[in-house]
Amino acid sequence: MSTGCQSFVKAAAASLLLLGTLLELSGTNHTFPQDRCKKVSDCEPLRYNTCMGSALPYTHTSLALAEDSSTQEEAHNNLVLWSGLRNAPGCWSVIQQLLCAVYMPKCENGKVELPGQVMCQITRRPCAIVERDRGWPDFLKCSIDRFPEGCLNEVQNIKFNSSGRCESPLVRTENPKSWYEDVEGCGIQCQNPLFTDSEHDAMHVYIAIFGSIAILCTFFTLATFVADWKNSNRYPAVILFYVNACFFIGSIGWLAQFMDGARKEIVCKADGTMRLGEPTSNETLSCVIIFVIVYYSLMSGVIWFVMLTYAWHMSFKALGTTYQPLSGKTSYFHLVTWSIPFILTVVILALAQVDGDSVSGICFVGYKNYHFRAGFVLAPIGLVLLVGGYFLI
Repeated sequence: MSTGCQSFVKAAAASLLLLGTLLELSGTNHTFPQDRCKKVSDCEPLRYNTCMGSALPYTHTSLALAEDSSTQEEAHNNLVLWSGLRNAPGCWSVIQQLLCAVYMPKCENGKVELPGQVMCQITRRPCAIVERDRGWPDFLKCSIDRFPEGCLNEVQNIKFNSSGRCESPLVRTENPKSWYEDVEGCGIQCQNPLFTDSEHDAMHVYIAIFGSIAILCTFFTLATFVADWKNSNRYPAVILFYVNACFFIGSIGWLAQFMDGARKEIVCKADGTMRLGEPTSNETLSCVIIFVIVYYSLMSGVIWFVMLTYAWHMSFKALGTTYQPLSGKTSYFHLVTWSIPFILTVVILALAQVDGDSVSGICFVGYKNYHFRAGFVLAPIGLVLLVGGYFLI
């Protein structure tokens, strides 16, 4: 054989060897993901052909993935326990396929399908209530060895009924700002669940009666001052006018709920859940307006009470003299009594701590976070009583 022919044969053999190597490597890389997404296991016929109410498109399964189940009956019973998450709609819509892929996975030819990492991860945020209450079992934690990356699963092709429900007193809502803690898809119903309808009605009658009495009494007091304003516009007597004016306006805020449909507008969100953490951008300002009227009037009224006790205190000390103890100080009365409530109101609104309450029919601070009620209501009133009491003694 000539030298040229020998070189050609050697080159052809080398090319065939290289091509075989490339094909072998290509075949290995192609089958690697498939092997990574499966686990060697004993397969057994399915005794239940449905999972979470949906038909399974395969006939054999394995118990290798569900470490809390030794039989298919036990796996089925555990799935029934997990079905309690139906009351958390956001979680229920994503966790069904994960549970079926773990408790009733497809198994054939001695290998069981592993659920993918994405299937596991998408359940973490909507199902945060599981982590908070009891924690995920080890075999449902999203470790790479149990849930490999990039694996497709037969269960992903199953269509599940994702229409979960909310357990009373929670109601279904699509507004994330209304969701109750870690229960995605559910918010607290507008009507306070701690009180019955009859108790609500009784409280509303009580508010209507005493609110009407308050607004009538303060109105006649104001009318008396206005009728003789030239003689009445003197300190300390005129302070009573401002005290009554504050509580008159505050009474309007309390009684506004009795207008047609007003109470629901004030204390309820558009989706039927309780107003919490107002103000919010996607709700009406009715709740905030009522809060400002009631809270600002209350704080101004009690601070005017301190001004009244101080004015009486100074006037009594000056009895029998020509000294005018309040001369030049009245402008400071207005500065203090109008500015302090304004600052407190702005801070509360900035912290978004205004909540609605169906029992009282108004929005106020601290219905949910009681320490804000203590800091912005009880503490100022307590301080006012101490200072006012000091001037009266």
